Amino acid sequence: MTTEDNSNNGSPVPPPKNDATKDQQQTLVVSTINYAKPFPDVSKIEVFAGQNFRRWQERISSTLDLHGVASTLTNSKPPSSSTQKEVDTWEHANKVCRHTIMTTLSNELFDVYCSYKEAKEIWDSMVLKMLERKTSSYATTTVGQC
Repeated sequence: MTTEDNSNNGSPVPPPKNDATKDQQQTLVVSTINYAKPFPDVSKIEVFAGQNFRRWQERISSTLDLHGVASTLTNSKPPSSSTQKEVDTWEHANKVCRHTIMTTLSNELFDVYCSYKEAKEIWDSMVLKMLERKTSSYATTTVGQC
């Protein structure tokens, strides 16, 4: 008569699965995936040195929109009453936008904007400066024609 050995031949027995731990691990994986996106490839965007602002602005805006973070250019940091997920999402988007903008600026403009911590501040300041420059050049041209 033979007896059947129900052991696993000396191999360690895996611990029983805990569904709560499994759910927590899945949640962590999902949140990690959301933030593991690479920064936008800006290698083909011409460095902005003060010329062709509208072209540069459109390229940056389109690139950030494709990565789903362009709203950070128009939305300030969420208030402290916001959920942690909203704050984390905004902070990540702000980092991506700020990095993308700063990477495509000339050294001279980089030095001007490196102290700005929000991409929206950089964006708004640049739009305002370019609008002022355009207005002043228009006024100079118009006065010269009179």
